Amino acid sequence: MAVARLAAVAAWVPYRSWGWAAAPVGPHRGLGALLALIPQRAPRWLPACRQKTSLSFLNRPDLPNLAYKKLKGKSPGIVFIPGYLSYMNGTKALAIEEFCKSLGHACIRFDYSGVGSSDGNSEESTLGKWRKDVLSIIDDLADGPQILVGSSLGGWLMLHAAIARPEKVVALIGVATAADTLVTKFNQLPVEDSGRKNYISLHSA
Repeated sequence: MAVARLAAVAAWVPYRSWGWAAAPVGPHRGLGALLALIPQRAPRWLPACRQKTSLSFLNRPDLPNLAYKKLKGKSPGIVFIPGYLSYMNGTKALAIEEFCKSLGHACIRFDYSGVGSSDGNSEESTLGKWRKDVLSIIDDLADGPQILVGSSLGGWLMLHAAIARPEKVVALIGVATAADTLVTKFNQLPVEDSGRKNYISLHSA
């Protein structure tokens, strides 16, 4: 019996490289399907670590400090990127963190500058500033490879972050991604608002 148990545990021991084969994720598959493709670093029958996250702040010398909550766990980690003026305590953010807890994966949720508990003024916020917020989270808080989950406008910022950090982003999951909506609204501005168009272009770069 003891030998059988050791053999069962040994069957779950992963290779040193965490590489895993890519597979298409259609509408019927999501975060669970992605994480299921990854070799487990512990036997599946071991209980998942149920830990609590506390509010912390990412200090940035020349930019507003960002409020965040980080759940420690295995790789790849998940970064939730909220929608327009959405908070890290929203329903989707909390649901994703709970899902990560159940599987033992790391998770980060945060507030944009000028939103929620983060420093800054929402009236001075731009897409360019929020893009920098997302990159700060990835660069300064996220450990190892990451799966980005972007909701609504966060899906647009998720795409920008993946382009800017290809070495760290291994997968994307969009939740009602608003990339096409943003571009459509921008293109529908009348010619009289050409100055406004230039302003938006400069501040979303």
